[in-house]
Amino acid sequence: MNRLLRDCVGSTLVEFTVVFPVFMLLAFGTVDVTYMLYDWALANKAAYAGAHKAIVSSPVAAGITNLNNSYEETLLGERCFDSNGNNASCPSLTAICTPAATGGACTCSSSNGGCLGFTAFDDTAFTVIFNRMQAIFPNLQRQNVSISYKTNNLGFVGRPDGLPMDVTVSISNMTHQIYFLGGLMAFFGGGFAANPPIPSFSTTLTSEDMVTN
Repeated sequence: MNRLLRDCVGSTLVEFTVVFPVFMLLAFGTVDVTYMLYDWALANKAAYAGAHKAIVSSPVAAGITNLNNSYEETLLGERCFDSNGNNASCPSLTAICTPAATGGACTCSSSNGGCLGFTAFDDTAFTVIFNRMQAIFPNLQRQNVSISYKTNNLGFVGRPDGLPMDVTVSISNMTHQIYFLGGLMAFFGGGFAANPPIPSFSTTLTSEDMVTN
């Protein structure tokens, strides 16, 4: 009996059986998590690249750079906003463009009638921006991108190249594919989403020439 209690033959196999699944969970889980964080980084970088491209490309909301076409001559050259930050002379608006699988749509909101029908979606302009983003993040689809244009406190009445705007490019509603964690967690009686969501990322920059070269 004592000999049986002292016998440790096979203990290594028992220890290996217990430790090996945990080791696999850590090893392959690390691979999955690292790849997921890499996708997050790509999405963030793609949003920045899209915003950088958008501020030097023709706007997706067609005609939005022509906000100063109609103004009183006596106001020519005056600042759009007074010293209190109130819009004194220039149109103020926010236009949001959301693409579909083909084409897309833009919506416009304004507190002082500044929209003037700037809701046409310029697919050529969007493609220029989207191609730059997809070159960084190949899994990106058109429907995951939105671009907004919002007038800011800069500019003056009659500015010939349009009013300065804050341009925001956003990426949302994307998921990342998990390869190992789902099966490994199931082995331990748990679960893990096969396609966890990627957080939304956005970048806002001030417009420059907004003309595609």
